[in-house]
Amino acid sequence: MYQIKDVKFRRLAEVDGVPCAEVEVHPGNEGDKPLLVYIARSNLGQGYDLMRIVRSDANLVTDWYDNNYHTAFEDVTSEAFESSNVTTADAEEELFKQNLLAFGDLTSVLAKRLG
Repeated sequence: MYQIKDVKFRRLAEVDGVPCAEVEVHPGNEGDKPLLVYIARSNLGQGYDLMRIVRSDANLVTDWYDNNYHTAFEDVTSEAFESSNVTTADAEEELFKQNLLAFGDLTSVLAKRLG
């Protein structure tokens, strides 16, 4: 399971035409890469959905222009969560989402930014 060390709201963005918050997630486990998680208001009107997860391997010295034309930013949405003997991929994703939304004041920031 991906352990969360720090979370930072970066900006508003769109994923497939859906307004999202781009959230930078720093790992608590050594060796894990930072993530950019795109979070949207749920279609049901309550709660939030994870729209996209991007692994960030950017180096601020060489990737200062923040683009995704190379492997510094890799979409890992479909492979971010895997089933195991202990849990399913859906359960692992839900646990990650709960931990992310419970971190600091992220939920209140999302409420202000996404309405």
